[in-house]
Amino acid sequence: MSPSAGDPRSRSVTLWLVAAFALCFFPIAARTARPLDEQLRLPVTPLDRTDGRLAKQWMFLESCRPHVAPASSLTVIADDPDAAMSLYMMSIGAFPYSLPLPSSYYGLLTPEEGRKAEFVLAYRRPPPADWPLRLVANVEDGAIYARVAAP
Repeated sequence: MSPSAGDPRSRSVTLWLVAAFALCFFPIAARTARPLDEQLRLPVTPLDRTDGRLAKQWMFLESCRPHVAPASSLTVIADDPDAAMSLYMMSIGAFPYSLPLPSSYYGLLTPEEGRKAEFVLAYRRPPPADWPLRLVANVEDGAIYARVAAP
């Protein structure tokens, strides 16, 4: 004997199926909220569709990559402590064969660690004047510097 339409179990199953079907529309609604050409465009960075500020920082690191020797140490400095932290964390992934050293870590300055790096990636600010560095290249939003050996 099958449950009748007035049976509470039948209404419960129907309600669950309707709710599950409705939940399928939330991702579709989010996808169609953006223009179609934006949806079909391939992202340039891993962060293009999540945070434009972080995507710009990733592009800075990408533009620095050809100027940094593989398997070297590097540090990233920035005008903003939050930008310095996010750039440091992203540099771990952007430079997988290098050793990133923090110049600041969660807002705490650690210049003694940054001084050890062979390369300094300066994002929107010049490096400290007392660091013995030479300019390697200028890139969009910053520059790359190499450590000068002490005499």
